[in-house]
Amino acid sequence: MYLNNCYYVLPKAISLKTCNEIINLGDSKDLKLGEIEDGDQKNRSSKVSWIEHRNLELQLMELVKIANKNAKWNFSLADFEPFQYTVYNKNDFYNWHIDSLSDAYANNFIRKLSFTLCLNDNYEGGLFDLSIPNPKKEDDITHAIDLKRFGTGTLLVFPSFVWHRVNKVTSGIRKVLVGWTLGNQWS
Repeated sequence: MYLNNCYYVLPKAISLKTCNEIINLGDSKDLKLGEIEDGDQKNRSSKVSWIEHRNLELQLMELVKIANKNAKWNFSLADFEPFQYTVYNKNDFYNWHIDSLSDAYANNFIRKLSFTLCLNDNYEGGLFDLSIPNPKKEDDITHAIDLKRFGTGTLLVFPSFVWHRVNKVTSGIRKVLVGWTLGNQWS
């Protein structure tokens, strides 16, 4: 599949108040080491908790739909997975990976669009990179995105099959909400 746009940014799409509420909710849960389902655990260093919140789902779905339309992906979207609240402390990172899974869920849904919501900006490093089509080839295009530049509350949306990573945080603590929209398998 060829993409004219491999990502879409909605600057300051979520209010600072809502970002702080998400941080409080995420921090109130038991943060555990972020795991990799199909891969080498050495490729990731971060802590996560899981959030299910219907009002936030509705708000984010509207924003993801805007990105889906404006980026001209026009993917058929149906639902969200629970949100992952992710905390990157100093020296934490997540190496190159994709969010697509090897098999569809029991309901035949697959991950179609992924997003990262920037919840704070008091950290250094932690740049978000995307690569088309594969970061292992020298001539492929890599896009470095500094979410802090757009401000707290910025939403980055991209197809789940796009390679991406989070570079090492050099100081402070990077907090984000990560999510995946689901839809029917490609036909």
